[in-house]
Amino acid sequence: MLTTKNLMRRIVFLLLMFCSVEIAYSTVGNDDVTDGLANGAFKKSKAMLKAEDKALENKLCGKPCPEFTLNDSEGKLWTHRSIRGKVTLINIWHVYCEPCINEFPQLNELTKKYPEANFLSMTFNTPEQVEKVKLKNKLMYHQLFEAINFISKTGITATPTCLLIDKSGTIRYVFRGADEKQCKRIVKKMKELSKEEL
Repeated sequence: MLTTKNLMRRIVFLLLMFCSVEIAYSTVGNDDVTDGLANGAFKKSKAMLKAEDKALENKLCGKPCPEFTLNDSEGKLWTHRSIRGKVTLINIWHVYCEPCINEFPQLNELTKKYPEANFLSMTFNTPEQVEKVKLKNKLMYHQLFEAINFISKTGITATPTCLLIDKSGTIRYVFRGADEKQCKRIVKKMKELSKEEL
């Protein structure tokens, strides 16, 4: 049952998502934008992002994947238990996040490169909202909707964010942002984890 207190929590969480630091992530490495920023302000925002990254890593890495039970767009049931036995990448995004949408092709490539891994995409959006995005973009990985509880448990407030989970179900790495450098890091770590024995 959704109480007033829980409803307020969800509203605050959604506001945080919309007011998140994703813009700073999408501009890092974009010379046209970053050259126009005041040097001191940019350094401060970069330092702040690094500190937030570190805090998120400390909170999540080495811990079991939070519990979840969600259906994907094909009706398949996914849980924190069902992902065990395979390396799993969980991508947190939402339909209003342009950097999230821009990384779809990179995530599609990863699914081709590591077909033995689980690729899950979680959003707090509804199936109808995601369907509109899917009509314009080919998505080759599993879409899980209305994942507000899972996202709240992780403490993730900026998108896109990826969680890389090992075969035992333990979160090993957190990647925030959608640039090429992050994608290379994900590829490297997926390769390492895929070689590990359960």
